[in-house]
Amino acid sequence: LEVIPNCVVSLYAIDAANTSAVMRLPSVALLALSLRSISSSYAFTTHIRHQTLPTPRTPSSSSLASSTTADEPPKTAALAATPPTSVAVEFPPPLTKAQRLQRAAKFWSSALPIVLSYYSKSAELQLTTTLTGRPLTQEEEEVIWNAQHESGARKLADTISSLKGFYVKTAQIISSRKDLFPKEYTEALSMFTDNVDPLPVELIRAVVEKELLVRGETFEDIFAEFDEVPLGAASVAQVHRAVLTPKYGSKEVAVKVQRPSIESKLMGDIANLKQLAKTFRDSPSLPLDYYTVFSELESQLQDEFDFIAESVAMERIYDTITKDRNGMPCESPIVMPRPVQGLISKRVLVMDYLKGVPLSRAAEEMLKRGIDPGSPESQLFGRKLLRGLTDVFGRCILETGFFHAE
Repeated sequence: LEVIPNCVVSLYAIDAANTSAVMRLPSVALLALSLRSISSSYAFTTHIRHQTLPTPRTPSSSSLASSTTADEPPKTAALAATPPTSVAVEFPPPLTKAQRLQRAAKFWSSALPIVLSYYSKSAELQLTTTLTGRPLTQEEEEVIWNAQHESGARKLADTISSLKGFYVKTAQIISSRKDLFPKEYTEALSMFTDNVDPLPVELIRAVVEKELLVRGETFEDIFAEFDEVPLGAASVAQVHRAVLTPKYGSKEVAVKVQRPSIESKLMGDIANLKQLAKTFRDSPSLPLDYYTVFSELESQLQDEFDFIAESVAMERIYDTITKDRNGMPCESPIVMPRPVQGLISKRVLVMDYLKGVPLSRAAEEMLKRGIDPGSPESQLFGRKLLRGLTDVFGRCILETGFFHAE
């Protein structure tokens, strides 16, 4: 969710949590509801690959195995597209069975002690109360559990930093849900935001070339500029700002590129999380059934690996917010990026680039512009923002039933 100078809200099709979202609406619904993706009805989407400009495109070779809110990038990051080097780029192979087992073992060896420490601490407190005959006060319990949360959060953050993969996405979800998780966890995991272990630009270029180039075409035929520093990197993909050549419209774009061989890795990670949640499913100390949450994630995560489906979802929502019930054009309260037809594949998605400021820094941006966050101008912005979001979500949910629910 972005805030641009004229108070128009621009919705990115990429974000830090899953790089496929249109907007974030935290702390509004339960996590299980918020994890539902736009839709799973993508049977009609496979034709998009051939709706191309200026000519139908076919990938130059077989596909790879396998929205970030972004401030304006540094001027030094905008580099002209350079000729390809003669150095071969090595694509990361899928994890072997032994590597998957090793990864699962590392996860369990780190996660189980954290969970069991809570059971141990609870038993310790009960024993202390029994022996002393005096129950702990609310303040005493709060101090003890805060220390427990701080220790657990620190260990969990270290584990996720080591394993990465889907565990990073889990960290991003936890950090955004202060209504469901202790603040020690949301704060410790908030570092897993926009730049999670970005891939080298040489590998990104290689993926783009493999997915988008037609026979006889070069990277420089498509991109006049391609920033080496990504706008953001997350568990599934990372995004780079670029400028298209005159052949493709000369406009500024955001290029979303899927990490090679990431699908099997993430699906293995979520299987581990499901098993852990199932083990402690009946614990009365958990605020909700996390096994159901991760099961829902598992079924919906598959959609995130198909950027063709994502582009169709973007266009479908664009039609919803720019047309009335009769299909006639109408004014939209938001600005939304659209995919660039002809530059879409299952693992690469080129879309409009929209400059903006993350909503979390809206107050800071107002101060820079000489606007008091408590002034009538800022209140007017707040009313416009809420009115715009209410209008868009209302139309998507109540008129079409097709909406972004992250």
